[in-house]
Amino acid sequence: MTNQQHAPRRARPWRGRLLVVLALFAPVLAGFPVGAGGPAGYTARAAPIGTAAFERTWARTDRPVAEGRLSRTWMWGPEANTGVLTEPYAEAPGGQRSVQYFDKTRMEDNAYRAGAPWDVTNGLLAKELITGQMQVGDTQFEQREPARVYIAGDPDPSAPTYATFSGLMGYQPLSQGAVIIQTVDASGAVTADESLASYGVTAAYHVPETNHTVASVFWAFMNSSGLVYEGGGVRDGRLFENPFYATGFPLTEAYWTTVKVGGVPKRVLVQVFERRVLTYTPDNPDGWKVEAGNVGQHYYRWRYGGAGLAAELAQRIVQAPTLWEAVRATEEALAQTGIATTREGVVFQEAVPPIAATRATPAETLEIG
Repeated sequence: MTNQQHAPRRARPWRGRLLVVLALFAPVLAGFPVGAGGPAGYTARAAPIGTAAFERTWARTDRPVAEGRLSRTWMWGPEANTGVLTEPYAEAPGGQRSVQYFDKTRMEDNAYRAGAPWDVTNGLLAKELITGQMQVGDTQFEQREPARVYIAGDPDPSAPTYATFSGLMGYQPLSQGAVIIQTVDASGAVTADESLASYGVTAAYHVPETNHTVASVFWAFMNSSGLVYEGGGVRDGRLFENPFYATGFPLTEAYWTTVKVGGVPKRVLVQVFERRVLTYTPDNPDGWKVEAGNVGQHYYRWRYGGAGLAAELAQRIVQAPTLWEAVRATEEALAQTGIATTREGVVFQEAVPPIAATRATPAETLEIG
């Protein structure tokens, strides 16, 4: 679906040309400073996993996928998207901690106060994105706006954003066993569609800490077993030692929505947890029906603004298997800044509202091809 990725491909000559184009647009992207600019240490290309503890954490769930041993959603991503960075965190030594960003989340060095596996944590990024509260300490936050970044699928004004789900946190939980037929649109309006009962997804497990109920497809995934990498080899084991280790507690109920994937509308079930966003796409192939959203990409863009968007775009160009997909990635990213793209005078990619309303001027248009 929206987040499915594949192993890195061979370098292709057109990538260098597109990266040059991206460099030309760097001043445009830098004009959208949601945060303080990219931190020292980030790299536009795939980066090595920075510490032994980060490598161990990544390998447990994602090394078997990277080696092609099974078909399953990435929990971190095929590789790191940045080098090891330092970010402010009040309780860390010197008020700074080491982190590294992946497609799906951010790894954090927590070794100063915990042993394995809790020496590596993955941040409460989804919670920060839907509340706008950027955490800089156990009890310290910087208040921003909830992220107006699309939570799944292609950029599309009719699709929900993280900010959309912010308004759903206080909704009452469904009763355990209830069939999930509720839908949400970009405005946050919740309705019911009886036809969705045919998918048989139910409210499975109530979490009293946040007063929300986990959808059955997600609860099954969170408690699933399969190939994991431990002790220098692959074995069968629980995907997560604790079902909430990777996701955190649910912050909303699960809602069906419609997003575009490759320009094609799809029905997708979305539930926001503290650390991750999980999606369920019934017509995806087995192993990819439940996926972890690209929260790490989205958060980095929200936190670091234009610098984060430029880094994400360069990463997508590097990973694109064809020139067409790389151009499409470029157009989608430019649309996030308020720049529409056209081909032969026909609008191909509509401009969408810029992140966190950092731009008040009318959308621009760029001719492609």
